[in-house]
Amino acid sequence: MAPPDPGEFAVRPRRERWWLHVLLLLATFGTTTFVGIQLAAGFDPRLALVDPRSGLLGITPTLVLAGLGYSVPLLLILLAHELGHYLACRHYRLDASPPFFLPFIPFVPLPGTFGAFIRVRAPIRDKKALFDMAVAGPIAGFVVALPFAAYGIVHTRLNFEPLSDGTIFFGYPLVIRLLQLAFAGHTFSSAHVVEHPAFMAAWWGFFVTALNLIPAGQLDGGHTLYAVFGRRHRLFRWPVLAALVGLGFFYTGWWVWAGIVLVLTGLRHPTVLDEDTPLDPFRKKVAAGVLLIAVLSFVPVPIRDSGDLPSFRPPREGGGTVVHQLDLHRGPEAPRRHRDPGGPKDREVAPEERSRLVGARGPLEAGPPPA
Repeated sequence: MAPPDPGEFAVRPRRERWWLHVLLLLATFGTTTFVGIQLAAGFDPRLALVDPRSGLLGITPTLVLAGLGYSVPLLLILLAHELGHYLACRHYRLDASPPFFLPFIPFVPLPGTFGAFIRVRAPIRDKKALFDMAVAGPIAGFVVALPFAAYGIVHTRLNFEPLSDGTIFFGYPLVIRLLQLAFAGHTFSSAHVVEHPAFMAAWWGFFVTALNLIPAGQLDGGHTLYAVFGRRHRLFRWPVLAALVGLGFFYTGWWVWAGIVLVLTGLRHPTVLDEDTPLDPFRKKVAAGVLLIAVLSFVPVPIRDSGDLPSFRPPREGGGTVVHQLDLHRGPEAPRRHRDPGGPKDREVAPEERSRLVGARGPLEAGPPPA
């Protein structure tokens, strides 16, 4: 009997449902642009035309164009992340789908998207292929997010309006603090500034990178951990889950991710044929770099309400660390919706404090919003 033809069992190329990929991309582009419109209206109040009767924000072509300053960078960051995975799969001839973008509720402080993903439809049997596929996405997304974060920092404008109650704040990861030092010469609190929409796109890009690098289950971090440690990755299962549960006492969203890791992705990882074969030295160095990216992108309390914050104090220079938070104005009138019980003088920034905020190399300028 003649041996079977190997081509008989080859995986036939799939006919991709490109219409679905395009439809999801357009829907996500729409939801993220609408979030960008809200951010742009807060950044430059002159773009915001609010109906005095309904209180609704009027959508103008100029405002839509400004909203693209958020949606386009964010989609490029997500696309770079998923293309990193996809191209690595193609390199190893693994059957994988093009990226699926997921639209989400388009209202600040939500990002307008639930991210993107690809489907790897072939089992990965080689540790080298698994590692390269896992790390390509986070590295690509992180690198693309850096210039948008720098641009957003450079174009940040000062804000001397009093803070309002119920304002949503965003914690800054370490990478943002380092970029502030590099491009502004100092760190500053967002209580004194209004961030550019491109900055928020980069912020979400770093946040997505940090989430994907959680070293558990089927996340990118879980794949990387398994590729580096092999069967010893089991030693990290419960400590990682316990860390997420512990972080949940500071930010309840981590409990959601602990549930996702436990229920949806699982703590076990599919085995590969060379499970006990160590990675080569170059890939071990790449793994160390990915760990550094995870540390730079991670923030323990990413989002919180102003009611959870201590009383406002101006940032200090010197050895102290400034807590970085973002004041999201829901409209040009937002800072005045709630009057500060301490009076405006309690939140007035002294001229000498303003000069320290701006700095010798600082790109921030006091005064009206940029044209």
